[in-house]
Amino acid sequence: MLDLWNFSTSVRNPERLPEFLNVASKLEGKIWNKETQEGFQILLIQHRLYLDSDNTQSFNKLSLEQQELLRNKEQEITFEQAKDIFKSKAYVGGGDMRGRQSMNPLKKLGFIYAENNETIYITEIGKKLLNNKISFEEALLESLLKYQLPNPITKGCSDWNSKPFISTLRLIKRVNEICKERNITVKGISFSEFGIFVLSLLNFNDIETTANELLNYRKGFENIKPNSFDSYRDFKLAQDTYKNNYIQKYLGKFNKPEKNTKEYGDSMKRYLRQTKYIRFLGAYGNQYIDLEPRRMIEIDSILETDSGECKNFSKEEWLKYMGSYGSYELPFETIEKLSTILSSILDDISKLENKLSIQHKIFDIPADKKDLKEMINQARNYRTLLQNKEIKYDYSLDLSKIDTAVSMLKDISVNKKDNLINKPSVELEKWVNIALNIINDAEEIKPNTPVGDDNEPTFTAPANVPDIECYYKNFSMVCEVTMLKNRDQWYNEGQPVMRHLREFENKHTTKPNYCLFVAPALHKDTLGTYWNAVKYEYDGFPQKIVPITINQLTEILSIVKELKISGRNICKENMLDLYERCTNLKDCKGFWEWPNFIESQIKIWAKTL
Repeated sequence: MLDLWNFSTSVRNPERLPEFLNVASKLEGKIWNKETQEGFQILLIQHRLYLDSDNTQSFNKLSLEQQELLRNKEQEITFEQAKDIFKSKAYVGGGDMRGRQSMNPLKKLGFIYAENNETIYITEIGKKLLNNKISFEEALLESLLKYQLPNPITKGCSDWNSKPFISTLRLIKRVNEICKERNITVKGISFSEFGIFVLSLLNFNDIETTANELLNYRKGFENIKPNSFDSYRDFKLAQDTYKNNYIQKYLGKFNKPEKNTKEYGDSMKRYLRQTKYIRFLGAYGNQYIDLEPRRMIEIDSILETDSGECKNFSKEEWLKYMGSYGSYELPFETIEKLSTILSSILDDISKLENKLSIQHKIFDIPADKKDLKEMINQARNYRTLLQNKEIKYDYSLDLSKIDTAVSMLKDISVNKKDNLINKPSVELEKWVNIALNIINDAEEIKPNTPVGDDNEPTFTAPANVPDIECYYKNFSMVCEVTMLKNRDQWYNEGQPVMRHLREFENKHTTKPNYCLFVAPALHKDTLGTYWNAVKYEYDGFPQKIVPITINQLTEILSIVKELKISGRNICKENMLDLYERCTNLKDCKGFWEWPNFIESQIKIWAKTL
């Protein structure tokens, strides 16, 4: 039976692939067999890259001692301990199969060669990625543009003739064109449409037929109106029935289509999003996947020169092609096209500078292709900086937007996904960043969350840096956020938060430094750890950590709004006063009183304003 296009649901988050590759490099020179396949899976467990302590399903079949070990991020896991955990999991199909699944994305993308009973080696593109010679975005984009079905390595794809990423871009573009011709709202394709039509697009010649079939499906789906049913539940049931009946009919020759359109779709949309060539629109449950308008010069250039038709390769030719960096010639990497791309970005920057009344930054346009590419990266980074400043500007002009921020934070707090674009942990970083921009006159609020050209986050901030850095005239601050509420909050956020703050303190020695910690609820062990750091010391010196709930953050936002309505603004000195009140613990008997103490200090502080 045919399978839908996918890499592996074992690695749903593509941002983990560089870490997977780093672990896989430890096997270079060995033979890829049952022993090394199991060994790879054990190494992933040892390096905390496979079993997610945030997901309780990861702990199935594990002893309490093993669970404790996985939760405690500060404790190193030995290979023998990881091996015991691996054995305890007793993976269905065998641990070697799980190792092969974990390796699959690295193999399919050409980062590593690991064929059964052959020597493992890291390819040229894999080595450049490992050595930081190229970014993950660059490596993933090139590999996706090259990847085709069939190919000499992937089995069971003889019915295919497509470069799936190229065909995806072309299908979304054609759907949008047809919608425009028919005066239908242009919005890309829905998540369910992505799973049904993109992942089953066998032939590059079928774009037109598939686009029309997709729109026929959409018409029937959207004709199911909620006012035709007695309850919302009945309405959703009718939608699901329509979708599942269609899937059974349209994808009857594919393996487990109902399950895989959702699971593979959820995985593959994340891979494509990392290229920054697509963006997500709408909210969870009604999400659309569209082409990124700020990358249309690149997208159009690719679609003009690459039909998506497969090329013929021998096994040796395919391995060399996929493993070599630069073997896919990007058609927009000419002086003329790169200059046009840079000009477009500079136009965006100029509009943002005018809107924000910021002095225009001068960019000297280089004539060299390499310098042009570097200048494009710099310009995009500067545009992202301005887009973040734009948040403060927009929210200061339209106070009703503050209500939106409060509402979104409250939805995130209770894990309500209806209005969210991304998963709650990603959305929390986004909306706390917005809240900090709303509150007062910071010189710079710098989120470390990776974002697309639309300034929407693609994932959470990396583990080795604070989630958000905040710079004020007379103090600095890091902000750390988490969706964890139980004891895992302490395991994941206790020591790491204090360590991030100390590293930040060591870099910024001329001003006082604070940490704002935001969570749906505060676990007693987390509070106890931070209490000791504030009341006594961490690594030799006291720290200033303010742990608050998401609801307390929305309280502060509501206070800010009321003041703005009356013509007043909160300034940095006001917020510094609040943080000092919350960390001055002489009248607080213990960490168990701290949450109520902070709540009372917020109310007292509000009256002083």
